[in-house]
Amino acid sequence: MAPIVLYTTRRTPAGRAVEITAKMIGLELDVKFMDLTKKEHMTEEFLKMNPLHTVPTIVDGDVPLYDSHAIIIYLVSKYAKDDKLYPKDLVTQARINAMLHLESGVLFARLRGLLEPIFYKGCAELPQDKMDGIYNAYDLVEGSLQSDYLVGNSLSLADISCCTSLCLLNTVFPVDAGKCPKLIAYLKRLEQVVPDYHEFNTVRAEEAYTFFKLKLEENKKKSAALQ
Repeated sequence: MAPIVLYTTRRTPAGRAVEITAKMIGLELDVKFMDLTKKEHMTEEFLKMNPLHTVPTIVDGDVPLYDSHAIIIYLVSKYAKDDKLYPKDLVTQARINAMLHLESGVLFARLRGLLEPIFYKGCAELPQDKMDGIYNAYDLVEGSLQSDYLVGNSLSLADISCCTSLCLLNTVFPVDAGKCPKLIAYLKRLEQVVPDYHEFNTVRAEEAYTFFKLKLEENKKKSAALQ
């Protein structure tokens, strides 16, 4: 069987969640990193696969799929040797799904809400309300950690998905250990149990942070030149 093709970028949390999931279930991926600044996601060929023109997108045989949460559930359901990451119990699935929605609707959404003005509108300052929203998101995760992991005492797709956004957020806006001690302990725990955590999360989060800082500094210089 030809490996599943994954279209993604190195820095996107969603794409990293797919890579980590595949790694955990022993699934080979043919990873194709895209350059979104060159609008490689807007080509006619890519739009035929994914009309939403988002990454990550996978192609399994002749079937294209998109949205990281849908992708990781699909990969585990079809290819994992067991159901540990996404148990068949409907209550557990519902709880995992809730955390996947937390990742997409809160963690990643607030990260994107902060970054988009920097990258696409030339904003030279970090909006305080956006930063407050991120710290509020940390509080939500802190309150959700009733056990070692987001859903029970074993690693699940909820953790794989959320850890990618959390790692990047924590790199840019460090979590206050005094306010969110459970979240800090949780992130340290994930470093020990998620395969290649350093490469998938730490290294790439630092890459994203460096890119962010350069763009913000560029915006500040442009803004100063106009004054």
